[in-house]
Amino acid sequence: WKPPGARPLGFHRDDAYLTWFTPQELISLWIALDDTSADGGSMEVVRGSHRWAHTTPEGEFHGPENYRKYMDASAAAEGVEPDVMPVVVKQGGGSIHHGWAWHGSDVNRSDRSRRSLVLHAMSSEAQYVPGHLGDYTGSIYSRYKRLGDNEMDENYFPILWSRDGRRTPGLDEYCRG
Repeated sequence: WKPPGARPLGFHRDDAYLTWFTPQELISLWIALDDTSADGGSMEVVRGSHRWAHTTPEGEFHGPENYRKYMDASAAAEGVEPDVMPVVVKQGGGSIHHGWAWHGSDVNRSDRSRRSLVLHAMSSEAQYVPGHLGDYTGSIYSRYKRLGDNEMDENYFPILWSRDGRRTPGLDEYCRG
């Protein structure tokens, strides 16, 4: 939720925070719960940045003075001018971006709130990485780790699709409501 006047969210790459599971990659689905506008603090994505060299998390995430600072430094290291695209969609629209894509949002300069929902999808073969559960996000997700193995518990990480067509049992019935 980004009310009018809310500060920026620093440009970042989701995959940079995910050392607690492997394979360390995901895609994110960003869904607008309100109509968005470029001046309303909508999410911005840097086209093609998922192909840039991988970086580690740096700087302030919530409300930084220069929300593009680390993305701009990464673009300079790549020798490119970043192609920043605001996600401007109607309520219910959204975007899908790669976990290594740079994204963030500026100040909400409009008179309307901007609300959104974000869902992350990882490989159906993902597993916990031993010894990384104290990392930034690992400390959050470690509460879902089963004792004695590194498997992802499907009660918390349901499998939507796998190469062999398997889905988490009961998922279809749950979705039908």
